[in-house]
Amino acid sequence: MIKPGVPAPNLAPLMGSDNLRERGGVTYREMKARSLLNRCDSPRMPFTWTVNPYRGCAMGCKYCYAAYTHEFLGIEVPEQFHSLVYVKTGAEEETARRLRAVVRRGELIALGTATDPYQPAEAEARVTRRFLETVARHHDVRLGIVTKGAIILRDLDVLETINRRSRLWVRVSLISPHADLVRRLDPWAPPPAVRIDMMRRLHEAGIDAGLGLAPILPALTDDEPSIDRLLGEVAAAGVRKMFMNLLFLRSPTKEKYLRWIAREFPRYLEAYQEAYEGRAYLAGRYRERLLGLMGRLRRKHGLTSEHGTRETMPRPAAPAQLRLWA
Repeated sequence: MIKPGVPAPNLAPLMGSDNLRERGGVTYREMKARSLLNRCDSPRMPFTWTVNPYRGCAMGCKYCYAAYTHEFLGIEVPEQFHSLVYVKTGAEEETARRLRAVVRRGELIALGTATDPYQPAEAEARVTRRFLETVARHHDVRLGIVTKGAIILRDLDVLETINRRSRLWVRVSLISPHADLVRRLDPWAPPPAVRIDMMRRLHEAGIDAGLGLAPILPALTDDEPSIDRLLGEVAAAGVRKMFMNLLFLRSPTKEKYLRWIAREFPRYLEAYQEAYEGRAYLAGRYRERLLGLMGRLRRKHGLTSEHGTRETMPRPAAPAQLRLWA
């Protein structure tokens, strides 16, 4: 993981210039990788290793916090994070070697922290599938997966093997039950009904499946009826675990997201600009009200909030009293 303020390595020799394919407005290129396992040194994160089989993500989520990672490639237009995706290749041998040591030390691996491991490219590239097949040869692996992609159901066989031998959990990211809104927010991700069915099928396979309600978007996905409906539908699928985050806006995602708000929901632009002026996290009365609402609805539907979510993390210093969205 590259730390803020540390110069990015020159990745040009690893990046292919030839397009592997172009589909749906997305260009895919090869990136030679030494290993898929990368150490995470952040004390705020509960995992020690991350795995991102792709660089860039075709899901197109308007709020994606990881858009800044394309800057390490010299790409300064954040929207290109979704239209230029690199497929990592050549990492199998070193990944397998590192994995043996990671398993021996009992360290937690997070699959899908910066890009979705089941984005559309995975249907053909199968980088995630090959990594999971390597994991499945071991016992006592600690692996967590976060995804929006229904392609994960293709891999139920290998996931069930991992689940029998190791500790596996999967969190399906979904922030609204409204298909029309989700299509605008996550244009290349499956609709809500499909993602809820993903949770159901994973749960029925005996896998620890849960909801990732992250991030909650002020004025767009934070109303009580919508959250109540979403949690109710998730609970009906057998899910009992979830995590949630409030919207985190850092540059260049902040500028990218606000440009989208200006086009799609201009009446909220001023409130967003005021709320996130000089900060990446929200604080104050809005945050406290929303966390209280989430706690009440979780209890209503029998869902538990997992440690490490923004609900349980320390409050930002000197919280400002932010104007609520209408």
